[in-house]
Amino acid sequence: MGAGDMSSPSAKAFVNQLFWVVIRQGGRLEVMDEVKISGTDDVTITLDRPRAINSLSGEMLAAIGKAVEDSPRSIDLSGAGERGYCSGADIRELRSLALEDPEAAGDWLDFEYDVDAAIAAVHSGTAHLHGISMGGGLGLALRLKQVEAREDLVLAMPETGIGLWPDVGVSFELSRAPRYVGRHLAMTGASIDAASALWAGLVDEVVDADGNPADVDPVACQLARDAVWIQECYDTDDPVEVCRRLADRPEEAARKTAGHIATRCPLSVAVALAAVIKAESASGLAEVLETDRALGRSFMRDSDFCEGVRAQLVDKDRNPHWSHESLADVPARRVEEMFDPS
Repeated sequence: MGAGDMSSPSAKAFVNQLFWVVIRQGGRLEVMDEVKISGTDDVTITLDRPRAINSLSGEMLAAIGKAVEDSPRSIDLSGAGERGYCSGADIRELRSLALEDPEAAGDWLDFEYDVDAAIAAVHSGTAHLHGISMGGGLGLALRLKQVEAREDLVLAMPETGIGLWPDVGVSFELSRAPRYVGRHLAMTGASIDAASALWAGLVDEVVDADGNPADVDPVACQLARDAVWIQECYDTDDPVEVCRRLADRPEEAARKTAGHIATRCPLSVAVALAAVIKAESASGLAEVLETDRALGRSFMRDSDFCEGVRAQLVDKDRNPHWSHESLADVPARRVEEMFDPS
């Protein structure tokens, strides 16, 4: 499926076969309970699965894909509930699919990226972020022209903690963040607040609960204060060297970061750094999404993803058994192979 080609026969067949949830009637969309969609030219999309912090199931993605396949004039995107806009894709669903049929799991990711690309093609509109805003939810939101965040924002791409990499094209935005903070956020999966997201260029405006502009100073945010040691530590394409530099820094936050990275999936951390570096020279989002398609196939076929989700969300023992003991044990060739699923 080509990026953003929501009208292609293969894309439609995939939706119809796996995720059919909506039907067109009278020019409007009737959708399932977990995503509310209204309008045709100006489409309003509300993720409405608050008990799961609006995590994106395949059915929800299918509904959103159908809403944008005819290239509406604008999109207004938000999430229901107080806990957050979206916690990311439904990785339990994806894990179950990967265990049964890795190629179908790769198709699931391909379709998610098609939806991200289709929203990017529309571009016009506003995403409203609040609370937990992560993973696949950002793949939808960051594609819109205006990204508005409430003061309670907790933004992250936490995939290295479950044996994945920061996907949905977000390596593009991370690679454009100042002073290598995108590399830092990708490798660590660290959460940042609204002021830090504004400083990093990941959101355009911070508002209060009533939607009024909030009084925030991005220059004084934590991420900006940490940027000195971040820039010096991440100015290398060697993830092992990054961690060595972090561990040797005088700043306690840097040394804690080295310890934190050591708890993440080694293969995922190495791929995350490589993906952001590759995105730094990418021509645009479409190129980054194509890289993600290749990585998605590789990760669904052979990676620590299923084990990471087992440890964090299935058995919840928080004790994943990664395939590599440490970053130093991940061969450079293994990382390169992940970018070539053939």
